[in-house]
Amino acid sequence: IKNLHRKMRKYMDEKCIDSFIDFGHKQLSLIEQRDGEVIYSSKETFKKGKYYFLGLNPGGEGFVSIKKHLDDFSTWTKNSICDLKWNTSNHEYAEGQSPLQLRMQYLFNNILKSDIRNVFSTNLIFETTKSADTLNFGLAGLCWSVHESALSVIQPEVIITCGNDQEKSAFSFIADLYCGKIEQKFLSGTFTIKYSKIIIQSRTTLLIGLPHLSRFEIRDNEDFKRKLLNILEENNG
Repeated sequence: IKNLHRKMRKYMDEKCIDSFIDFGHKQLSLIEQRDGEVIYSSKETFKKGKYYFLGLNPGGEGFVSIKKHLDDFSTWTKNSICDLKWNTSNHEYAEGQSPLQLRMQYLFNNILKSDIRNVFSTNLIFETTKSADTLNFGLAGLCWSVHESALSVIQPEVIITCGNDQEKSAFSFIADLYCGKIEQKFLSGTFTIKYSKIIIQSRTTLLIGLPHLSRFEIRDNEDFKRKLLNILEENNG
């Protein structure tokens, strides 16, 4: 009976992912021939989970179309944050070893004590651009319907964004969309952690916007760790 239940669950999970991919193709038909990436984490993360992690959009050189990346999700068992090379314009790194990847891994594995390989990870906008300056932020609305489909499955208690810029960030887009009252805790320099309690799909959700981890060092940063954990504790995250 246990084996039967396991097979049934696997079948239902696969059907769920297939439905998500089909829906994504319909919603993204206008842009899916462009270079981009949809989900960074493996297909195993497409289930109920505590965290939903997202950046603004994929950076660097495009290497795959949005259409192909979405199709590949049905068999994707790796994690882009841990297993792929994220090179910068002036430096080549080993798989999972760029400063941004290492800080993302540290955030979940060391501070939040939650294996990043088990965290659903993505970007607000799926199109790849070399910098945020050339990104069409209007695409956020188009991509958000795909996020809503994923959020209905993940049902996270906490959404964490990499970046909290007022003009262009996943944090500002989501906070505006759901009319969140924004609070913040100050870090060194001009950096802050922003947060807001919002209602998504009738669920109270804690939205946390971190400084962009490509520009802010969180490893062995006790001030950052204490303030982030305080936000989670105060809001039962």
